Amino acid sequence: MRNPFTHSGPKKFNFISILHQSNGSLFQYACIDETSTAHALESYESMEEILKKATKTIPFIIHLRGAGVLARSVENVPNYKERLLVSGREDEFYFNSYERSGSVLVSFARKHVVDEFLSPIEAVKGFIWGIYIGPSVLPFKAENPTSIQADYVVSFPSKEQVTITKNEQELSEKHIQSSYLEAIINELFGKQAREDAFHQGIPEEVLNQTKANYKDYSRFKVIGLSILAFFLITLTGNYFLVNHLNQVAADYEQEISGYQDNFAVIDRIKQEKQRKLVLFQNSGIQSGNLLSYYTDDIGATVPKSIQFTEMELFPLVQPLKPKHKVETDNSKITIHGLRANSKVLDDWMEDLEKKEWIQSVEVINYSRLNNKSSLFHIIIHIRQ
Repeated sequence: MRNPFTHSGPKKFNFISILHQSNGSLFQYACIDETSTAHALESYESMEEILKKATKTIPFIIHLRGAGVLARSVENVPNYKERLLVSGREDEFYFNSYERSGSVLVSFARKHVVDEFLSPIEAVKGFIWGIYIGPSVLPFKAENPTSIQADYVVSFPSKEQVTITKNEQELSEKHIQSSYLEAIINELFGKQAREDAFHQGIPEEVLNQTKANYKDYSRFKVIGLSILAFFLITLTGNYFLVNHLNQVAADYEQEISGYQDNFAVIDRIKQEKQRKLVLFQNSGIQSGNLLSYYTDDIGATVPKSIQFTEMELFPLVQPLKPKHKVETDNSKITIHGLRANSKVLDDWMEDLEKKEWIQSVEVINYSRLNNKSSLFHIIIHIRQ
């Protein structure tokens, strides 16, 4: 028979162990994981304390033993539950059963006893995935058991039979809890292939509805998280994009600011050009050929050892001033340069003075830079 409780979804469960006693109940809790082999149970004072610790989105498993829990081994017949009940109806109890062909190990407790512990879980909308009652799950502690001891002794006289008796030997509570936890984990995650059938306390139709609700919740959570992640990624991308665009805009603004400086320079150059055009127009020079003639004639006489650094034709009489007429001295040409040999400079000046259009050549400055070269400044006076 197929176990309706075979694990098909969650990998983790909130496990709550309850030892019900007349003078109060003892609670222990662990989050059990299919991939883990070590699970430590922690003690708590109440279900409310456990629920503060537990993750509510993980399904809950409870195991109840102690006062109000009965366990029997009976013949495996269709109406074995009715034979067990001295008083009360079958629907007033939660049953756990481990069935072999010849006998059944049954644990059961009244619903009002169990529901007292389930109601806090239901109040926080928790998924109740399993209700384990008493020792019926103990056969899952070992794969091929002959006898298992906890607070009860479960024996297997044959492949068809299972028996149970109260354990007269005192075992530590830690050993008992460890035995139940191991058996429940093996049954819960289907870690042992069994021909024997086990039914835990939740009716199959209720458990199937719980599984469907959990599946819908998990799907909603995945879709919700995916949508949230999408918007988060989109917002993050937009944030970096806006920052990038702001940086690009700032770079362009800075670049445009540089262009504005260039535009200002261009305006000054245009103004300078306009002033020089006015200067040229007011200089009295009527022909550009005359300037070309002077420069060509001087250039033809320059020795190779003389280097010009500056030549000014018709220098200004005075510096340019706004709203003042530009005046130039049309009788002078000034030349600054370097020469390597004083005799070469003297010979060149004599050649210049032989030109018909040159009246004289005047040395304004002469200074030695080093043993190889000297600076000179001369003025050529044009014959009028």
